[in-house]
Amino acid sequence: MRADDSVLSPANAISRYFFRLGPLGLSKHAQLRESIIQAVNDGQLRYQDKLPPEKALGDLLSISLGTTQKALGTLAAEGYLVRKHGIGTFIGQPRRAIQKSWHYRFTDPATGEHLPVFAHLIGRTVVGDGPWTKTLGPDAQGYIRIDRRISIDERFACVSELYLPKSLFEGMLDIPAARLEDVNLKEILEMEFGYPTVEAKGGARLVRLEPRIATLMDLAPGSWALKINIHGKTRGQQPISYQKMFVPPSDCELDMDFTGAS
Repeated sequence: MRADDSVLSPANAISRYFFRLGPLGLSKHAQLRESIIQAVNDGQLRYQDKLPPEKALGDLLSISLGTTQKALGTLAAEGYLVRKHGIGTFIGQPRRAIQKSWHYRFTDPATGEHLPVFAHLIGRTVVGDGPWTKTLGPDAQGYIRIDRRISIDERFACVSELYLPKSLFEGMLDIPAARLEDVNLKEILEMEFGYPTVEAKGGARLVRLEPRIATLMDLAPGSWALKINIHGKTRGQQPISYQKMFVPPSDCELDMDFTGAS
């Protein structure tokens, strides 16, 4: 039982916010997603609160099971929810927008302000040679690849693939996954390894998305997106990072001055 009687049950909280958002004309998926986010921000849903089962929640809101699953799956990927197999779905830890973002400075057309950015770790692996080799130079140990899904104010999602020389940054494989969430990785490269990024340059072109990337961006395979390749250097013009950045179409302008924090 909740100690604070002013806080609604999870089912009632979600329902109240969901129907409040109805007049805005959002899709049912976006309406459910936004209702949970607002309930979390207002303290009506708290860390470790258990949500109703998916079917029960869909029936309560008069939406399909597929729509319910899509919305909850998106929130789980973004860290708002935690799904425990056979147990249920729970509210996750509150999120904090990335501070001092370099490459994801999108401007809200309504306010002219940069939108908050959130990053979710997809995975880390060691890979061999590829297009990044020309930028980073040969490395006998290979290269660390860090994949993240970047949510822009929960409006749309980008995908980042960051490649680092393993001989310099092997410790990135041992850093707890939670520390790679909602953080500018360049700060870790500087603070943990002593390699500040002092310069970043990039080129861009339109590409059709492969299924894996499209799924992470909530787009259909083969959709068009902007692919930006970014080369990072440290002191003495030493290359230290190669990044692939995938950006979907949106009405938000991307600040392309990759020289530091906003």
